[in-house]
Amino acid sequence: MWRALSCLLLWTASGLAPSLAADAAAVLTASKAGAAHTTNHPTWRELSAEQREALAPLAGDWEKLDANRKRKWLEIAAKYPNMSPEGKQRLHERMPQLARLTPEQRETARDNFRKAYSLPSDRRQALTQKYRDLPDERKRALAAQAGAQKSAANPRRPAKEPRAPVPFEAAR
Repeated sequence: MWRALSCLLLWTASGLAPSLAADAAAVLTASKAGAAHTTNHPTWRELSAEQREALAPLAGDWEKLDANRKRKWLEIAAKYPNMSPEGKQRLHERMPQLARLTPEQRETARDNFRKAYSLPSDRRQALTQKYRDLPDERKRALAAQAGAQKSAANPRRPAKEPRAPVPFEAAR
């Protein structure tokens, strides 16, 4: 579509079809406006009072989020009314940190969440309590160890060596 509009604009700018120039420009402007609206939709003001309450820690960053991230946060906001008061407080405390995660960190968090919730509830709670009881130094050491293991499991790929160009005669 963009290519067709570009060709149309070039054609009209050359004077071959002056009456279409305004129409093409209007279509291009409308397309850009529509694209901008979808990337910013919904705005903070468009959220319901309940959604704004649930997502309050994100108020300052809401307009910076892309459509997919907004959709995910709105799914969480839909569950907010059914949360316990402690759960609501915990969510609000963690929300700014969660919103700042990189895509890789979000995927790691999702994987950890899936693994944790695949365990039976009593086992998961016991492990959580065991971790909470650890001294802070031990928690930091475990976090560093996990980061080192992840780095070792996903080493950076070296850049490929450039291939020597094939002489034209040899390519025949």
